[in-house]
Amino acid sequence: MLPANQYPLIIRSMLGFKADLLAGEAAQIEEMAARWLQVEETLQDSFDALALELWTLRDVEGVITRTKLLKMQRYRRLLAQVNDQLSAYTDYGVGRVGNGQLEMIRLGIAHAVENIKSYFRTVGKVAGAFDILPIAAVEAMVGFASDGSPLRKLFMDSWPSAVDGLTQALINATALGKNPNETARLMRQGFGVGFQRSINIARTEQLRAYRASNLEQYKTSKLVKGYKRLSARDSRVCPACLMADDGTIYDLDTPFEEHPQGRCSPVPVVIGMPEVQWQNGQAWFLTQEPNAQRSILGDKAYEAWLDQKFELGDIVKRVENETWGASLVPKPLSELLK
Repeated sequence: MLPANQYPLIIRSMLGFKADLLAGEAAQIEEMAARWLQVEETLQDSFDALALELWTLRDVEGVITRTKLLKMQRYRRLLAQVNDQLSAYTDYGVGRVGNGQLEMIRLGIAHAVENIKSYFRTVGKVAGAFDILPIAAVEAMVGFASDGSPLRKLFMDSWPSAVDGLTQALINATALGKNPNETARLMRQGFGVGFQRSINIARTEQLRAYRASNLEQYKTSKLVKGYKRLSARDSRVCPACLMADDGTIYDLDTPFEEHPQGRCSPVPVVIGMPEVQWQNGQAWFLTQEPNAQRSILGDKAYEAWLDQKFELGDIVKRVENETWGASLVPKPLSELLK
């Protein structure tokens, strides 16, 4: 990574804001994980009892199919318990993420104001007075997802994967002759898919609120004509976002295309001011140590890139998603090598 003093002031400021956001996110994930752990612990006795019953039943009936499982009274009782627990977790998750969205709106406006001021300071000028977006103007997005649906629907739509995860783990473990303790452990692990999805929702929808309020503040200021993409600058950066970080200026009415859990930021471009330049994503990548480059691209893609089988810009792929909208994602290696 470039030494901090080699970045323009506005980029240093924005990277600092992002680091603060990620620190806050870590605390939230810890809280959500603790709440999910309570759900799993509440269900643990039922996992254990069902695993033991199937262990016994397997000796009598042989392979336990999904059809057989669906007919079992204990399994149906477990599903009812799971539904109750997930409903309660949804209540918690919707409230927690909604509050997080409101906080992200507040920070998004405050950070955008500072970004504009930093832009002026970067070129040796003072911004002067400009309009500040009231939080009330954008707080209607609180409690809603990127597709316009309530957050509750987004959470509820993700739970079938958790139920399927525990069910498939149960069937597989029984078929492989795993003992009841191991089977119950695998059920809990499969059920954990639900937690990962809840974290995905929390990160994605809160960061979306942050970026949306950034852009609305840029518009409100009447000083900004567009934005550039600034990707995260670390070993976990999405390669598609990094390689698309090429200095392109987007109109403020152009939606910021970002994938779930994306960590890019919109850098303002101020009307009538010199365009602030910084090292773009591809150039930054080329300055990194080989181990960092490998971490970003993945082993196979890194080796193929070294063999000059594709260009860095080829990695970027634009996709549409019903829930998350348009986003940039890395092309699979199979597509890169065509």
